[in-house]
Amino acid sequence: MTTTRVRPMVEGGILSAVAILFAMISVYIPFIGAFINLIWPVPIILLGVRHGYKWSMMATAVAGILIAILVHPLHAVAVAIGFGMTGIVLGHCFRKQLSPVYTVLFGSIASLSAKIIVLSISAVVLGINPLADHAEAMGKAVEQAINVYRGFGMKEAELAQLAESMKGMLEMMKLILPAGFALASVVDTYLNFLVARAVLRKLGHQYAAFPIFRTWSFSPVLLYAFVSSMVMLYWGKSREIEMLATAGINLQVVSSLLLMVQGMAVAMFYAKKHDVPRIIVGVFVFMVFTNNFIMQIVVFTGAFDIVFDFRRLRRPLPPSVNSESGE
Repeated sequence: MTTTRVRPMVEGGILSAVAILFAMISVYIPFIGAFINLIWPVPIILLGVRHGYKWSMMATAVAGILIAILVHPLHAVAVAIGFGMTGIVLGHCFRKQLSPVYTVLFGSIASLSAKIIVLSISAVVLGINPLADHAEAMGKAVEQAINVYRGFGMKEAELAQLAESMKGMLEMMKLILPAGFALASVVDTYLNFLVARAVLRKLGHQYAAFPIFRTWSFSPVLLYAFVSSMVMLYWGKSREIEMLATAGINLQVVSSLLLMVQGMAVAMFYAKKHDVPRIIVGVFVFMVFTNNFIMQIVVFTGAFDIVFDFRRLRRPLPPSVNSESGE
């Protein structure tokens, strides 16, 4: 009994120390620290996998207290809550051997919830509104950019047009901040999933990986969300219901991006099937992210694939496509 309790305590202490070290690096080493901050949940995940979520919760609390003492209470809140919840949930999902899709889904929900909690604490308890401060910083950035162009000799009429264009982009970015938070939650959860899975494999734990990218396919619910977003946007603007229009545009951003991912998967499927050279695939990917028209084609390709199943994924794949282990 004593041995079984000592082992998680020792490992919990070591992994808590690693989490604290990560937090220190994120503060004092600018470039590396940004990446280290994103993978802060990994030690918490490892502890949760090996000994359960109670130990990972305890390690997160201990790390948060020590970070508050050694660095700053606000940083402790941002790290321990902002990333700790993700680590606890992912560790529990790994331990329960959930599929990669559900693991990332539940982790993303935890990550988004944690971000909302951190913002709420900053706004209510600490008297700081990060969203307002962020918008103000973006406004100053626009002014600085205009001054730079003015220094290059650009005419005032052109500067006025440029300022209007940049302000329009700024307003759009303010509107889609919720979508940005949601997408950021998925990205940082997926990153932690990959890193934690790689570390756990080194430690002898085996967990399923995501399917090959070219076979990715989302639920029809995504298509309903995309159509609903357009209806919400239309009704919100035509009836002057600002909240409905804002919700519609955020839902459209998220659903469009996911449909683009599915459209890219369709393109990669047929590129592999027809042995398209990698350089052509690379040019295509570059054009998708730089040409709005091609991006829209890819989005609608993803939407039509959900309906018509171009790749016949609901049936057995041809041997030439299904025989590989992954890419």
